Amino acid sequence: MKDDTENNKKDSLQNPFKGYLENLKKHKQAVNPVHEIVNCYYKMEGFEKMPKEFYTERYSYRKLASEAKMLYQACNENLDDCIWALDKMKYLAKKGGFDWSIITCLKHKLK
Repeated sequence: MKDDTENNKKDSLQNPFKGYLENLKKHKQAVNPVHEIVNCYYKMEGFEKMPKEFYTERYSYRKLASEAKMLYQACNENLDDCIWALDKMKYLAKKGGFDWSIITCLKHKLK
């Protein structure tokens, strides 16, 4: 009798995160493209897991989001082109040995 009760409890328990991944995939397109550009920049530069103090002044999210919005508008609101511009700028900066930011993509002609 006790075993039946334990089995029923196990059957009634469900993973609270079941379907979380599918839900995330469904809503991923709702992410703001400007935020996606900033997040890609942080990933490209390896700034994902930095201390809170790091994200001030030059690397502040607010400043980079403003730059990302300008880039997004310059690329005719095409996110793929924006990410491609970031990738090209990363390559050019590495090759040329200079420091870059999102706004640098607008200053260079990346066609």
